[in-house]
Amino acid sequence: MVNIIIGGGITGLFTAVKISDAMIIDEKENLRNSNASLWSIIPPLCGKYFNECLKGEDDYVKIANEFGIYFRKTFLLRKSEKPLGGGKMMDKKEIKEIEPSIDLEYAEYFDNSLFIDGDELLQKIGKEFPFLHAKVTKIDVKDNYVESIETSAGVLKGENYIITASYLLSDLIGNYVKLIPFKGHLIIAEPYKKLNGIVVIGDRIAVQGKKMYLNGDSKQDSSMDIDFEEVKKTISTFSELINKSNLEIRVGFRSVSENNEPVIIKPFKNLMLVGGYRFGYAIAPYLAEKVKEMLKG
Repeated sequence: MVNIIIGGGITGLFTAVKISDAMIIDEKENLRNSNASLWSIIPPLCGKYFNECLKGEDDYVKIANEFGIYFRKTFLLRKSEKPLGGGKMMDKKEIKEIEPSIDLEYAEYFDNSLFIDGDELLQKIGKEFPFLHAKVTKIDVKDNYVESIETSAGVLKGENYIITASYLLSDLIGNYVKLIPFKGHLIIAEPYKKLNGIVVIGDRIAVQGKKMYLNGDSKQDSSMDIDFEEVKKTISTFSELINKSNLEIRVGFRSVSENNEPVIIKPFKNLMLVGGYRFGYAIAPYLAEKVKEMLKG
């Protein structure tokens, strides 16, 4: 029987790639939360998971090359009152040499970041696996074993079940893990100036791919409404980089565990829960590999 993955975001797709024999179920047919991410892997922001995020870049590069997905390895410039440490402090002159479009007096420099086009990634990888647009309503368990799941499209049976933890699935997984939704906005704009690296100013982030992508706000909230004050702050931070007409704004959510640690648990013999980390794109390859290991064990 096939392995059933519940959740079609980046963690679900990476898990499908790692274990191969899989089908994906997602309540949302299009524009899932991973479509509203900044699509960047920034290991210096991963804290103690630095090495896992750094290794994850190799997984993204491999997939991007295999499927013809736009990506680029680049650097990080971060200006903040609290340096991360481990980077090189640059002055204004040094910054201008590598990032002429940015006017900063100082910034912390790291040489190990990656941008990948998330829309392309989700679309192309998603086509590789059977996909069911449905809502999972119940998990049928007997003797520590999941026998089936009930969905809006009927009852399904699989060999193993992998739930990529999301607050949208709280009714299903609330007994095993509590997830807190943090809302943010992805702003997509036409670039007015070129950006070479990933730039973080305070808590706002900008990166250029086919277009300019801005992000950074993150508040505990489950409303789909656009917070225009947050959007305004992000646009103001990078106003000189973008054409401010015809902006696209996407609302997305991070589902974060109570202790801010990645969730990797096995409530039943053939059911796994993974996710719950604030930098989901960066940690997804690591979580997918953990699922693969648990399936073997």
